[in-house]
Amino acid sequence: MKRFTALATIGLGLVYFLGIIAPVAVMFDSEMAFAAAPAPSPATSASASAGSGQALEIAPPLITLDANPGQTIKTQIKLRDIAKSKLLVTNQINDFVAAGEDGTPKIITGNDPNNPYTIKNWIPPLKNLVLSPQQIETLDVSINIPANASPGGHYGIIRFTGTPPHISGTGVSLSASLGALVLLTVNGKLTHDLSVSQFSASKNGKTGSVFQSAPINFAVKLKNNGNVQELPTGHITITDMFGKNISNDLVNTPPHNVLPSSTRKFNVTLGSTTIGNRRLFGLYHAVLHIAYGPNNEKTLTSNLAFWVIPYRLIAVVIVILIIAFFILRFILRRYNRHILNKAKKEEAKTKQPSDKDRQVSESLEESVKTKKPEESEEPDQTKDKPEGPEEPGGSEQQ
Repeated sequence: MKRFTALATIGLGLVYFLGIIAPVAVMFDSEMAFAAAPAPSPATSASASAGSGQALEIAPPLITLDANPGQTIKTQIKLRDIAKSKLLVTNQINDFVAAGEDGTPKIITGNDPNNPYTIKNWIPPLKNLVLSPQQIETLDVSINIPANASPGGHYGIIRFTGTPPHISGTGVSLSASLGALVLLTVNGKLTHDLSVSQFSASKNGKTGSVFQSAPINFAVKLKNNGNVQELPTGHITITDMFGKNISNDLVNTPPHNVLPSSTRKFNVTLGSTTIGNRRLFGLYHAVLHIAYGPNNEKTLTSNLAFWVIPYRLIAVVIVILIIAFFILRFILRRYNRHILNKAKKEEAKTKQPSDKDRQVSESLEESVKTKKPEESEEPDQTKDKPEGPEEPGGSEQQ
C-alpha cells in the first residue's frame, strides 16, 4: 500500500504541474505600392525621411470627403520641412485600389479607364513648394466632381517628395515619398452591402474546431459588395456549453475601411487579455455581430462552435490511471494470496489434535500394546479335545 500511495502521489503531482500548465505615415518608394495606415484624425501628421537628413511631414494623412455630382470642393494639406536644409517638394496624383485582405492599397500609376473609382483627373495639378527647415506650408487642394460622376466611393492619393533644390532636374530622384489618402464619396444611390465571407477559428495558423488551449485566433473576412467604403464595427461573443458568457472581443479596432469590390480580413484573439488565467475546457460557441452603413443601421451575424480539450493532459491522466490500475491489481492479488495462505494455515491448525487428545490417543495405543502379549499366553484348549464325534452314552456302557 505504501508503494501504491507514493506512485499515486507522484501521478497527481504530475497532473497538477501540467494543469497549471495614431496613425502611421504611408511610405513607399517611387512607383511601388505602399502600406495603408489606420484611419487617423485630421490633427495627426505623417513624416518621411530620405537621403541624408531629408525629411518631410504632412497632415492629415487621410482625407475623407462627401460631395455631389458637378460640385467643386476644397481641402487643405499642411507640409513641414523637418530636415536641416531646404527641400523642393513635388507632388503626384494617383488612383489606388484595394489589394490583398490586409487593406494594403495598390497605387495605379497610369490611367485605367476601367477603374470605376478613379479620382485622378478630378484634382487639378498642384504647385511645387520650396520649404525651409521647420517651415510649415498649407497647400490648397481642389476636387472637381464631374456632373456624370457615378455615385459611391472614389479613391486617390496625393504623393509628396522632398529633394534638395540643387539636384532638381539632374536625374530621377529615388527619394521616399509621403502620401495623403483621399476617400471621396459622391452622393447619389449608395449601395451598402457587406457580407461575411469567412468566420473561422485557428491556432498557430491551423484552422480547426478542436484546440488544446487558448489563445485562439478568430478570422473575420468581410466582403464589400456595394459601391462605397464601409467602416464596420462589431464584436465576437464567446459562450460555454452552459450558455455562460466567457468574453466579448471587439472587431476592427482601430477602425479600418473596407473598400468596394474588396475583401478585408480582421483578426480577433481569444486570450489572456479577455479571459485572464481561465483554463478553457469543453464546447464553446462564438457569435459574430457586425454593424455598418449609415448610423450602423445594417447588421450581420455569423456563428461557429469549437472545442477546447487539453488532450495531452488527458493522455497523461489516462496513463497514470492505467499505471494505478495495474498497481492496484498487483496489490489486490498479493492481498488475496495472503488471505488464502492465512486461511490454509487456520484450516491446518483445526485438523491437528490437541495435547489432551494426543495423550488419550497415546494411552490407548499403549494399552493395546500391553493386551496383545496376554492374549498370546492363554492355552489352546482345542488341542486336548479328541478328534471325531463323541459317542453318546459310551461312558455308561463301560
